[in-house]
Amino acid sequence: MKHFKSTLAAGLLSVAAFALPAATVHAADYPSKTIRIVVPVPPGGPTDTAARIVAERLNTLWGQPVIVENKPGGTGALANQTVNNANPDGYTILVGNVSTNAITFATDPEKTKGIKLKGVSNLIQVPGILSANGDLPVNSIQDLVAKMKSGELKNIKYGSGGVGTYPQIDMLRLMTVNGLDATHIAYKGAGQILPALLGNEIQLEFLNEASGLPLIKSGRLKGLATTWTERLPELPDVPTMQELGYGDIGTSAWHGMFVPEKTPPEVVNKLYTAVSGIMNDPDVQKKLADQYIKATPSKSPEDFSSFVDAERAKWLKIIQDNHIEVAP
Repeated sequence: MKHFKSTLAAGLLSVAAFALPAATVHAADYPSKTIRIVVPVPPGGPTDTAARIVAERLNTLWGQPVIVENKPGGTGALANQTVNNANPDGYTILVGNVSTNAITFATDPEKTKGIKLKGVSNLIQVPGILSANGDLPVNSIQDLVAKMKSGELKNIKYGSGGVGTYPQIDMLRLMTVNGLDATHIAYKGAGQILPALLGNEIQLEFLNEASGLPLIKSGRLKGLATTWTERLPELPDVPTMQELGYGDIGTSAWHGMFVPEKTPPEVVNKLYTAVSGIMNDPDVQKKLADQYIKATPSKSPEDFSSFVDAERAKWLKIIQDNHIEVAP
């Protein structure tokens, strides 16, 4: 029996020793076939834009096909599950965002149960603008708060893509911290929200810069504040939320890359090096800037994973503190 145990142990060590080089060789050969980037939203919009830029550049860099597959559904749950269940070999990648990979994890733990993804890098961020209907008689958040408190402005409404989305949460927090009430109206997307804001069906909305800027420039909407860390060069006269004392309210939506949790570190690092190079390329940065999108790659995969963990904890606290319940 003792001899058998020794033989078995030696055999297991031999198998383990053989398995390690195999994993290393696999990582060294990566990529050698088609890569699939899964996107949790329909075509169009910043998440899809970032994914397609990365796909095009990776194809050129590595000489392998890189396809983008849009899998909307369940506020990211369908795409997250698809990548979570894929082989952890770097050939199935997710490009998600603050809603699908932070807020959904906070609002619906059942929907995200068992999903364990590893961060590769942040890709982009999109500044937001607190926007008001052009006929609303305010030119700043201070005006808005004062006139709502005095009763001069009544029945103020704001929109979003639904309860638990960051525009809804941000506006709720802004109203709550000032002791104000406003009515939330849920829409199916920007295709409904913009006409509602322009038509005065709602009076306020957190819009991303790409959607809001042209309308603010034309005078059809008013920009009351931005969510970026500094004033936007396109709107130099519009203060940031931080300047106005609302530093923790307002979202500049991030969009980043994930892979299955057990993807080998060598593959993750190879992906990170390629993606970081793409996002730091001046031509890519200009292409994104023309769409009012900021290229913001992470310092490392570990840095991005830590950032996502912090984001999930932050949104969970916000949701609990504000008693936000999302219907199943």
